Amino acid sequence: MADALAFLTERYGPLDVTSGVYDFSAISNHYDAEMGRPLTKCIVSFERLLPRDEFLAAKLFTVELEHRFSVAGKRRVNLDPGLLTMENFVLATGKNYSHRIYLGNGVFAEVTLLFTKHGTIQELPWTYRDYLRDPAAAFLLSLRPRYKEKIESLKGTICDSSSR
Repeated sequence: MADALAFLTERYGPLDVTSGVYDFSAISNHYDAEMGRPLTKCIVSFERLLPRDEFLAAKLFTVELEHRFSVAGKRRVNLDPGLLTMENFVLATGKNYSHRIYLGNGVFAEVTLLFTKHGTIQELPWTYRDYLRDPAAAFLLSLRPRYKEKIESLKGTICDSSSR
């Protein structure tokens, strides 16, 4: 995980905050055959906001990193970029499904969570369970005020907030 984060920070700049590492094995056994147990997860946020139109490129870069760290064709890290807005949380994935939108180059986008006007999470039928419980849910909710501040600070600059 540390090596993958080093590549990510080299490309996207310093981390802003992290969820901390938590036990993903207690939530799902989906990756057991490929990655083994115990399996941990960490969600990270970067200081610099990325324009939304770089979302596809971010997924392609993380796929490269997954291959770089693979051993005998099995991934050692699973990196799925997320796009947080005040309205929702979107994940990039290489797997198609009925509710996912094709972005290009084998990459799909999925609205994983909606955020209500009351500041709570609204799940969708396909929402991954770990995003509905802490620490992931609390972490994503804690990012929203930080994101709003960053967007507010960009208003009136060349970096128009509508592209973030």
